Amino acid sequence: MDDGKKVSGTSMKEPSWVRNKKLFFFGLSVFVFLLVYLGLPASVEYPSRVTLAITLAAIVLWVLEPIPFSMTAVLVLFALPISGAVTTEFVLSGFASPAAFLIVAGMMLASAVEQTSLGKRLAYHLLYGLGEKKGGILAGTILIPQVMAIFIPAASVRTAILLPIVFSVVAILELKKEDMLSKQLLLGVAVASNVSGTGILPAAIGNVITVDLIHYYTKQHITYFDWLLLAFPMWLILIPVSWFVLSKSFPVTEEAPRELKEKMKTMIAELGPITSREKRLLAILVFVFILWTLEGIHGLPPVVPALIGAVLMAWPGIKVADWEKMLNIHFGTLMLLGVTLSLGRALYETGAIRYLSKWLESGFTSYLFANPSIAVLTVAILTQLIHKVTSNVSTAVIATVPVVMALSSQSTQSSSILLGFIAGMTSLFGFMLVVETIPGVMVHGTGWVTQRDFLKPGIWLTAVSIALTYVMALTWWSWLGYL
Repeated sequence: MDDGKKVSGTSMKEPSWVRNKKLFFFGLSVFVFLLVYLGLPASVEYPSRVTLAITLAAIVLWVLEPIPFSMTAVLVLFALPISGAVTTEFVLSGFASPAAFLIVAGMMLASAVEQTSLGKRLAYHLLYGLGEKKGGILAGTILIPQVMAIFIPAASVRTAILLPIVFSVVAILELKKEDMLSKQLLLGVAVASNVSGTGILPAAIGNVITVDLIHYYTKQHITYFDWLLLAFPMWLILIPVSWFVLSKSFPVTEEAPRELKEKMKTMIAELGPITSREKRLLAILVFVFILWTLEGIHGLPPVVPALIGAVLMAWPGIKVADWEKMLNIHFGTLMLLGVTLSLGRALYETGAIRYLSKWLESGFTSYLFANPSIAVLTVAILTQLIHKVTSNVSTAVIATVPVVMALSSQSTQSSSILLGFIAGMTSLFGFMLVVETIPGVMVHGTGWVTQRDFLKPGIWLTAVSIALTYVMALTWWSWLGYL
């Protein structure tokens, strides 16, 4: 759950063409603001007009990245109240949302896990158990972040833990960049880290933003268990599908499982037996997970169990992690989350969503959203198209969920909750382009895979995810009563 790609600040030694490109992109965002603000019909009220203009200008900055993601968030933070679109209190309301504190608590839990060997232990054991089987190394690489997602609610942290382990495997097998297996494993990290956010609500920042927007727009609350129930079959199917697509995209003729198995055995031995500290950490994580799944019974939102778990991990006598290190969270992520939540609420509060609904209203859109299953397919395709030009999951969510809510309001046949959920979930499936997700950026940053390497499996995985979404609409979600 990072701020997005790591964008270096403007350097004094930065080439002039880079500075000029950034200035051009920033100027383009100003042009978009003026185009929207001055180009909208006179009937559009001022708060809606300026909010839409600021939103689209911000999306341009988030897509083209002339400045860091969090800096754009700060611009939005003061642009909304200065323009008079909403009050200062309102624009800060996103930071008071339980969703913001859930992300904070999630980063603290992830920090605690990083301070122990629990994540590495899990990875080593999985690779040890699967290493001898054909395709087992890739299977282990894909499964590790799925298990980690339950107790490490941060795709970037899961990727950061997994990458060194994968490179250890690469070194053991003496693989080179051009080897098919090395491409399998590196792309496996990116794909698996994205897929791992599917079923667990706090496992992806996009999920948290989606749930908050759905609650704000529809007044309906999606619990941890609700999200898991809706997404679980999709999550379960995408795991072997990811393995199959990567295996076929980069076929491997030879592997060295015996050598790997022995090395994993050695590395497990070096870690030693599981420590009492790791046992306490695991017990707390299980406790938090149980509280999350029982939200419908005790009524506590996910943020409360997460905060309880964070406190317990540093509590005297239990202490499994250093409290000061746990507080060292990525502030840019929090800034981005708080602003996107406020921006989504501002679109609703100022009436901008109402205008969007009116403009999008047509015979064609009414037809698409009159049939629930076709509406699901439409939202999945629309989200993928929007995500291709937005280089951050949070941006994709803020660009799609409000639009989907506006479209779904045209029909009483389609479920706004389900369609909003699909838009948020599909935003995680950024398989084709490096810049679509943080894990993709991190893996590409190693220099071992190229954008071209992403395309072949990415095209297939994108198509399969859309098809699976449609099948889920005809079966699982229909059986659950959402269609």
